[in-house]
Parts: sequence; C-alpha cells; structure tokens
Amino acid sequence: MSLLTKHAHHLMQLMSTKISENTSVQLDLKTVIAIISITASFVGMYYTLQADIEEAKTLPPVEVTRLEYELKEKWNEKMIMQLTDQVDIIKETQDILKEEIKITSAMLKDGTEADSKFEDLQKKLEKLESKKSSTRVIVKEVKVDKKGRKL
Repeated sequence: MSLLTKHAHHLMQLMSTKISENTSVQLDLKTVIAIISITASFVGMYYTLQADIEEAKTLPPVEVTRLEYELKEKWNEKMIMQLTDQVDIIKETQDILKEEIKITSAMLKDGTEADSKFEDLQKKLEKLESKKSSTRVIVKEVKVDKKGRKL
C-alpha cells in the first residue's frame, strides 16, 4: 500500500468511528485554559449584568433636568407666539375680505339675485366674528430647584 492509500484508509476509520464512552479527545493545555477563561468571562458578565439590573430597579426614575425644562418652555413659548401671529394674520385677512364684500356689494347693487348672496356672505361673516375662541392658553410659573424638580 502506498502512503496515500494508508492515509485515506486511516481517514475512513476516523469518519466511521462513533463517539462513545471509550472515545478519547486530546486537548492541549492552551486550549483547556482558553475554554475555562472564556467560560469564566461569560459567567462574570452574566452576574455583573444581573447586579446592574437589580441596582437599576432600586434607583428612582430619571427626572427632567433644568435644561430640558427650560428648552421645553422656550419651545412652548415659541409655538404660542407663532399661533398668535397666525391668528392675527387670519383676523386681518377676515377684515380685508369683509371690506371687499362691502365694496363689491355696493358696486353691484342693482336688485338682482347677487344682492341676496352678498347679504348671506355678510351674515356668515358676522356670525363667525361673533363666535368666541374656545382655546385658552394658561401660562403658569412653576418654581423648580437646581435639578429641575418642582418645589
């Protein structure tokens, strides 16, 4: 038998061998130490994670910081000012449209059907104008300590 056939025959025996109680596994010392150290690392990480979870359970919930509170207040103030500006623009537009209706209706008063339509538009505008806004903005000053907690 040649060396190649011996090697192939030995390989076939290894592949056909079943793992049992009599099977021997040979590991060098470096491999055993590596397996033990990796296992110890995973166990250590697990217990550290468990301790962190238990500590997190006992801590109080995170409170809003002063900076977060101030930023939110600035944003709220900015939004209120933008809405106020938009309402003012809408009111000015309403006044302009009201004047246009008056001028146009005065120019077209000739006893036709259009006269009643202008009167209807005028009544609708007056009705809208008489409605009061249901939105109220309440601004309240709240005193907080250095950490942003209410006093």
